[in-house]
Amino acid sequence: RVGLELTLPPGTLRYYRASYQYQRFYPLPLFKDYTLMLNGEAGLANGYGGHALPFFKNFYAGGIGSVRGYDTASLGAPGTIDPLTGDRYGGNKRLVGNAEVFIPMPGLGMDKSMRLSAFVDGGQVWGNGEKISLGDLRFSTGLAMTWSSPMGPLKFSLAKALRQKPEDKVQRLQFQMGSVF
Repeated sequence: RVGLELTLPPGTLRYYRASYQYQRFYPLPLFKDYTLMLNGEAGLANGYGGHALPFFKNFYAGGIGSVRGYDTASLGAPGTIDPLTGDRYGGNKRLVGNAEVFIPMPGLGMDKSMRLSAFVDGGQVWGNGEKISLGDLRFSTGLAMTWSSPMGPLKFSLAKALRQKPEDKVQRLQFQMGSVF
């Protein structure tokens, strides 16, 4: 998936925002009901023509949709921390990667509405003027359960944050209703 936003006159905003995602599912030959999912995402945004990138177009990472085990939208290099609140305000560069092995739920036979998985996630966000450094990446690992319920998809994750820094906000148990990546 490729995304591109570009503002043009006559509006007052001047920015571009590009993103790329590659996701692939591989059946595991030794375990016929197991599937490996690999996901990679990259994003770059900035203002142009003397204009800054609007704050509401920043990239974020952390949480069940990117790097589980860290609080939602809580990741970022030091330049992405609001000095008054300590909260992250996102950045103009983002890298996220995920590897997840899906396994059928024991005892449910051929019912595929519920599945378990083990995962490793990694990612980070950098602010304007900060160089992308793979040494800044945060990682997590854990277990997840996804259920295609009558109310819509539900996802639960239990994660352990790895390479945690003191300024990071962790969240071991996470829940999402409505979408699955």
